[in-house]
Amino acid sequence: MGQVIGDLLPVTVGVAVSPVPIIAVILMLLAPRAGGTTAGFLLGWVLGIALACTVFLLLAGTLDLGTSSEPSTTSSWVRLVLGVLVLLVGVREWRARPAAGAEPSMPKWMAAIDSFTAVKAAGLGFLLSAVNPKNLLICAAAPASDRRHVSALRGHCG
Repeated sequence: MGQVIGDLLPVTVGVAVSPVPIIAVILMLLAPRAGGTTAGFLLGWVLGIALACTVFLLLAGTLDLGTSSEPSTTSSWVRLVLGVLVLLVGVREWRARPAAGAEPSMPKWMAAIDSFTAVKAAGLGFLLSAVNPKNLLICAAAPASDRRHVSALRGHCG
């Protein structure tokens, strides 16, 4: 199990250091109802990541990912496609950045955080974690890495 945790640690760090949810939490902590909104956001965030990873873990169980010593061709192709998708998401984000000297506009959801309830914050947390393309690709890459991880995670999840 220690090997699985070591192999998946970079994946978890990649999800944890996303700047948008960190900004959202900071804005929520400065809002009038900080306790309820941040707790709701945390609950939504955790549920979103858990749902995305569970879906991909179940999908990985249906694929032939090879043995514990050598990944299959399917696993290698999945990882290659996911890598290309991450690069495409990066290129899209780079092209969508504001022009030099232009003032970027604040997203509407950031301006509305002061009026969020715990339920709205939970929904935002869920959307920012489960629907975020980067998080989806990272959650998809984790169980697709090889059969050893899928088997170990299944053994500890039920």
